[in-house]
Amino acid sequence: MMLLNTLLDELTGRGSGTEAERYERYKWLEQLRFTNPQAAEGGSMAGIPYYQWCRLPQALSVAGQHTDLLVGTTSSHYLVFEGRHAAAFAAELGLQYDANNRIDRPGGLDELLEAYEEQPDGSWATLPNEPPAPPQAGWDDVYFRVRDLSDGRTIQSVTTIAYESSRFPGYTLLGTTMVGVGAIVHDDETAEYLQQIFADWAIQRDCAATCPTSSTPWPCTPRQAPPLPSGTPFDFGRNLAYLDALLAAYVRAQARAQDDGGDSAYWACAAASVAYQVFSLRYTAGLPLPEVDSALEAAVAACETARAELAAAYDDDALPAFDFEQLTDYARTLQLLGATLLFGRHDLTARIAALQTAFDGEDGVYEALLATIDPQRPAVDEWYFAEPYSALYDCLDENDPAQQLEHLRQYLASWHGALVREDWFNGHLRAHGLGGYYGLWAFEAAAVAKHLSLDRSALAHWVMPPSP
Repeated sequence: MMLLNTLLDELTGRGSGTEAERYERYKWLEQLRFTNPQAAEGGSMAGIPYYQWCRLPQALSVAGQHTDLLVGTTSSHYLVFEGRHAAAFAAELGLQYDANNRIDRPGGLDELLEAYEEQPDGSWATLPNEPPAPPQAGWDDVYFRVRDLSDGRTIQSVTTIAYESSRFPGYTLLGTTMVGVGAIVHDDETAEYLQQIFADWAIQRDCAATCPTSSTPWPCTPRQAPPLPSGTPFDFGRNLAYLDALLAAYVRAQARAQDDGGDSAYWACAAASVAYQVFSLRYTAGLPLPEVDSALEAAVAACETARAELAAAYDDDALPAFDFEQLTDYARTLQLLGATLLFGRHDLTARIAALQTAFDGEDGVYEALLATIDPQRPAVDEWYFAEPYSALYDCLDENDPAQQLEHLRQYLASWHGALVREDWFNGHLRAHGLGGYYGLWAFEAAAVAKHLSLDRSALAHWVMPPSP
């Protein structure tokens, strides 16, 4: 009974016991292993990517649900419950939704999709996918809490998660990573950064708590909507309220950091990221274009603030807002740039260009987009990331309309899969909780189609923004 109680404490994140107790539990679980036929290929639990199954001598109970089934590896253990209970477990244990795809899943979110295939070199190839391509029907929901166990000598933490996925429909996993896994030698810079991450998660949790579920149907026609597993409509109203609250909280955190000598650049960059999400979700939700336009201007202004904070932090006035050597920054720059061009806000396009003068003349895709309104931009025949952006460059470099269409179709088909490592990748599969989804749009593709007067009906794809 003592072993069961301490095991329950560990799996629910309430406590972990001493190292000796953890070792005793490990040896005990070794004796309880069995082969579960449901985990074999084609079985109902085949989507749970572990093969160490244990049948406990007595069922454990969480939030009124009972199970005696345990699955795991040497680094983590999860109770397996029949039914979908992640939200109830989150309420019972104080877990928050993983909106930013930062928490490791048992097996990884990417395994949900059959549309992408990992190659031996670690790259991803897109399987045939004829337009119009709908969003994937898979889904993934993770609620989590991270306990910081750092002791001044090492930096370590333990993560509790409640997890549901279309890879194992009808089941919920609840458990933790094992204490001590991933511990690194303490250094002040890493410790300070982790404290910022924990403070950031706390802000997200507090903002979510202020945003109740909408009581009325969403009044606008969405421009894109995620496929929710429950079949209920996506709660645009609640998610818009959450992002607005989160943006305001980050702005306040930035102001406090300026007053107390903290890292105000961190919070300014966080605010800039959320400002883009606010714009994107307003567009996605089908709000009137004037409201979308004002949100786009606010997103560009937030990038300007972040750039100023970074310049002050690093004592470098030439520092760009986005680092083109990082795919995350590069992709977001082209999305923002494409949105300003699509909406005809060339004043905002110029403001983005002013943030990136450090990269003038270095990237062909970026320069080709700017050249659509400024013929004086330099012609450059190389760029930072081949996938998926070579197809976009080829489209802008081509004169034959049929070839332009073909290049842009190729770009749309490869865009989502090529960005598989981004935090917002598969946001439409994490749309059950707040902040996981704000629309997935290749705004730069729509801007190019507009500039070249291409037939939009031949470019139907779920990441292609409708004409404004």
